[in-house]
Amino acid sequence: MSESCSFKLKSHPDKLLFDHLKNVACLCKKTVDETVLNVEEEVNKQVFSDTAYIIGATHDLGKATSFFQDYITEEEEDKRRTLKAQATTHHGLLSALFTYVTVKEYMEERCVGGKVAKYLPVVSFLIVKRHHGDLLNALDEIRDIDEPKIFEVVEKQLKAIDHDELQRIFDILLSNEMGIKISVNGIANYILQDLRRDIVRGDKKLIRNLKRESNPFLYFLTQFLYSTLLDADKIDAGLGGIRIERVEVVADLVDRYREIKHFTEAEKDIDQLRNDIYKVVTEGVLDFDCRDKIYSLNVPTGSGKTLTSLSFALKLRERLKNEKGFTPRIIYALPFLSIIDQNYGVFEDVFTVTGGIPDSRTLLKHHHLAEISYHTKEEDYEADESLLLIEGWNTEIIVTTFWQFFHTLFSNRNRMLRKFHVLANSIIILDEVQSIPHGYWKLMHEALDILCMKFNSYVIFVTATQPLIFDEERGEIRELVVKKDEYFRKLDRTELVPNLDSPVSLEEFKTVLEESLNCEMDKDFLIVLNTIGSAKEVYEFVKGLDLDLDDTAMYYLSANIVPKERLKRIQKIKKNSEGGRKVIVSTQLIEAGVDIDVDVVYRDFAPLDSINQVAGRCNRNYLKKGRGSVFVFILKDEKMEFYKYIYDSFLISKTLDLFKSRKGKIREREFSDLNKEYFKNVRKGMSDEESNENLSYLTCLSFDDLSRHFRLIEKDYAKVDVFIELDDDAERIWQEYKKIRAEEDVFERRKRFLKIKKVFYDYVISVPKKYENQVGFDEKTGIGYISKTEIEQGIGYDPETGFKRDSPGSGTLIL
Repeated sequence: MSESCSFKLKSHPDKLLFDHLKNVACLCKKTVDETVLNVEEEVNKQVFSDTAYIIGATHDLGKATSFFQDYITEEEEDKRRTLKAQATTHHGLLSALFTYVTVKEYMEERCVGGKVAKYLPVVSFLIVKRHHGDLLNALDEIRDIDEPKIFEVVEKQLKAIDHDELQRIFDILLSNEMGIKISVNGIANYILQDLRRDIVRGDKKLIRNLKRESNPFLYFLTQFLYSTLLDADKIDAGLGGIRIERVEVVADLVDRYREIKHFTEAEKDIDQLRNDIYKVVTEGVLDFDCRDKIYSLNVPTGSGKTLTSLSFALKLRERLKNEKGFTPRIIYALPFLSIIDQNYGVFEDVFTVTGGIPDSRTLLKHHHLAEISYHTKEEDYEADESLLLIEGWNTEIIVTTFWQFFHTLFSNRNRMLRKFHVLANSIIILDEVQSIPHGYWKLMHEALDILCMKFNSYVIFVTATQPLIFDEERGEIRELVVKKDEYFRKLDRTELVPNLDSPVSLEEFKTVLEESLNCEMDKDFLIVLNTIGSAKEVYEFVKGLDLDLDDTAMYYLSANIVPKERLKRIQKIKKNSEGGRKVIVSTQLIEAGVDIDVDVVYRDFAPLDSINQVAGRCNRNYLKKGRGSVFVFILKDEKMEFYKYIYDSFLISKTLDLFKSRKGKIREREFSDLNKEYFKNVRKGMSDEESNENLSYLTCLSFDDLSRHFRLIEKDYAKVDVFIELDDDAERIWQEYKKIRAEEDVFERRKRFLKIKKVFYDYVISVPKKYENQVGFDEKTGIGYISKTEIEQGIGYDPETGFKRDSPGSGTLIL
């Protein structure tokens, strides 16, 4: 006879409470036990593991009331909704109180010590109370405990609990497994008589003292335990206990790929440089001290950073597996959606060329617009199961966005934090790391340092323009290419030509551009503007010139264009399928990581790292005779300079100061020194106010405040989404969407939408909120709509230049 035969309480319609608690407790403990940690100074590893088990074993004990059981067994939908809305049905607070007392009993019985052990009861309380919602500020949660009305509900729930079955659950899961003797009646009496006093007086004081101690470690410990519970709960309840087994990825995978693709046969100087960098980095893995955990791959644009960093990570992973006893996942994070597909495609090609298309256990792409599909060689999972597996990062190599990564690190959101524990024991590659706002440098420094030192993660910064988040001179970061300056000086592909004496109007700029386009008919051009409006005006001007259009392919790129069409145009640019020369007019979405190659670049003024990025698209593959030219102008409209619409004035001022200190053209061989000087000036003059504020929230466990104040991407204006019915596929997708919206069952509606989410958002753009009436914005669905008929009539959206806006200065959306 199984343990659960005598139990009747349910946690879910098809699952016994005992079974669920046992499964979640074991999964929580397993996650902690399998993670190699360096936390002994703060908390004993066994105590950490036991606490995770207790949290799992008690997280749903509030479901043992007759109120919840009536709700979970009710089959009539209207009655279920009514019962669910009642305060006495809610189980989070009551479960959290049981968790608090149990952890407290455990700590006292075992005489547990350590720097953070005294916080574990209240931390466990916070975790369980919000395991179905988002974490709130610790002090606010404690103050709420003192509310008499809240405890009136708790008292009713305690009277309605099945004490006998709950006692049997405690006896099996805690007394038998851990030797903790717990009396349900004793806990109930303590909750009603003394618990409020202990939490409000004792734990409130503890939390208040956190600010004085100024140590963010407890935040990471809390998030790790919270994530462990969320993941275990979803695996057992949403995935039926499915736990994806880890798979092998060979360390020499990229080596094989490069051999098959003949990359090792260097015919051009740039290929030799790429091979040299690859060899230095990948052969150096065996020589590094594994106590160094933060690395930098700081080499020129176009020098093969993507494949080199992946190969280094795979070889480091193999070494850690052999020497440290854990096999890291590889998290490859990028700042822009526009380059996610490109880099994911490179990784997918590596696997395909060397032995077959990878399944989701090996390689995954995760961002809010990615396809919801998880599959193994044995099984294709349903959309809702796929979503849970993807959001849990159940894979060996995950390609994701900075937004996903950093909003997992600094967040209170349940859905984001579920994967927090995956960050431990991982190799994290941060590509184009210069995109991190300088105001967060100190925050990143402190957080990544704890993640690496305490949770055995490894971080690789990948960039051509290294920000001073970690100081190489102080030994805080290890450069993978020791003689990197030599590689920068070897290259002479490009020269910067600043024209910054005075701002130039669009009309004056057009005159300069026209002359250049007509004089250099054999050269490819890239023109990068700061606003959608100015980019559109310049594109229409260039298109109207008397160029030989039979031999010139024209391209316009901006967030005004639906994603599907943007990707199609980028692919055409890379292949140059139209033949002849290219003239590309774009906003900044083209500049970072998009692998294109042109002869001449015109760039509206921007911070130096942005200018550097667009310079990386010029003569990228060293195929041209002579140097490519990057001309930089300060463009303006009738109100002000365009850069003022979107860029940080501090970074702009540092860039202007730097260019004023140098006269004439700047050769590529000088870029490295230029970047170093720029970032030193940024470090010297910047404020740590933003970082200090967010670090204070971390330290004090003010999760809600942190989530509201940490913004990796600042919203520059209110906007709304709009679906563009651009073609027959879009028309079919919109009709399917309307059918889904008509579905009454909310779970079925969500499941069906997940199946079309990726292709649906291929036709969605964001526009300023002031246009919401123009696009028929629906408050209920949260989306506007421009029909195919309207587009054919010239209303709302132009297939070539996208959404129809007002003027060159309007609309500063850049991605």
